[in-house]
Amino acid sequence: MIFCLANKNDALAVAQIHKSEIHKGFLSTLKLAFLKNLYLAIIESESSYCIIAKEKSTVVGFMSGVTDINKLYSYFLKKYFFQSLVLISQKFFSVSFLKKIFETLFYPVKEKKLPHAELLTMAVSNQFQGQGIAGKMFTEFIFEMGKRNIKSFKVLVGEELLPAINFYEKNRFSFLKNTTVHKGKSSRIYIYKL
Repeated sequence: MIFCLANKNDALAVAQIHKSEIHKGFLSTLKLAFLKNLYLAIIESESSYCIIAKEKSTVVGFMSGVTDINKLYSYFLKKYFFQSLVLISQKFFSVSFLKKIFETLFYPVKEKKLPHAELLTMAVSNQFQGQGIAGKMFTEFIFEMGKRNIKSFKVLVGEELLPAINFYEKNRFSFLKNTTVHKGKSSRIYIYKL
């Protein structure tokens, strides 16, 4: 098993794992091509990165993060806005969809006193779960945060995602508070200090 930074050729595989393994959450409702663009932006932007786990040449897990979410949003909008807009254009007629986009975009503004750096997403393919892969990716993730001179970062996790909550608590994240990003969905914010 190899653990390394993702490159652009890995973006589709990362998006596929996200789509198949992260069943809850707004991003999982979007098209695979949109998720691929998002992960391309995460891989390419200087303010973000993605750690992957590879078994031979197959991506089996990933963990993505940012040093500053606003810089990532800016990069995504500059480079992938128009092609991504086409991918979600039919959803623009849904008020609830538009509301979720604004809630997602403005969550960092609401929580501006928190660290700018954040662990965004992580997932491991079903057949590789339970093998300690997430923990090994997390070791690489922390190393990359340290290289970028980040002293602490946050993670937002849905209240109903008990395996993720257990992972964060086991790995020395400190619970900070409860929050709501999308109406009616309670989430927890944890902080990790390097």
